Amino acid sequence: MTLQLFDLTCANQRIFFSPYCWRTRMALRHKGLAFESLPWHFVEKDRIAESGGTRVPVLVADGRQIADSWAIARHLDAAYPNAPPLMADAAARARAKFIETWCATTLFPLLVPLAVPAVFEIIAEKDKSYFRESREARFGCRIEDVSKDFDAERTALIKALTPAADALTESPYLAGDAPDYADYILFGTLMWPYTVSPNEMIDPQSPLGTWFARLLNAHDGFARSAARAAG
Repeated sequence: MTLQLFDLTCANQRIFFSPYCWRTRMALRHKGLAFESLPWHFVEKDRIAESGGTRVPVLVADGRQIADSWAIARHLDAAYPNAPPLMADAAARARAKFIETWCATTLFPLLVPLAVPAVFEIIAEKDKSYFRESREARFGCRIEDVSKDFDAERTALIKALTPAADALTESPYLAGDAPDYADYILFGTLMWPYTVSPNEMIDPQSPLGTWFARLLNAHDGFARSAARAAG
């Protein structure tokens, strides 16, 4: 049975922009597993109720729903041990968990003004009320006021990415000579603005930019060929 992935989308159901779903999308490709993307909207929580959660990604495997990108990655390694590992050992899991926490605590707050207003512009009409109410309650301001100075916000993001950029001067991937789940976590995070905004966030000539391009081209150009709101 083909795996299925509930995948956050917008008005154009060919565009998938969730950073967490992108982690899982790349993980599935890394393992060489075919899957079907099931376009999912913010207000369709009933479709994933069996997972016990209210957010995507949710993977449908062997008739059951598995929620949370980290849990899905652990499941894929356990269920497909003969496929390339996402996290080969305890050290790889620790590295990936560090990157996950760093993205959540440091990068996501800086990405909010760069991505959230763009997301609001492209989501389906039926999602707009939910998105506005939930995000404005979270951020304490109107969505239109989340971003105040794009150039300053982009500069702050690039500064925060310095640890990854420095690491990538030593090896082509965070995991060394080939990517693993740590790379996909950061890559998925940066796919959020890449898919929703026309603005360039990363210098393509920088170590981080060349790493991002390598992952766009990985797995037969899977991410490179994905639809984007900007074109």
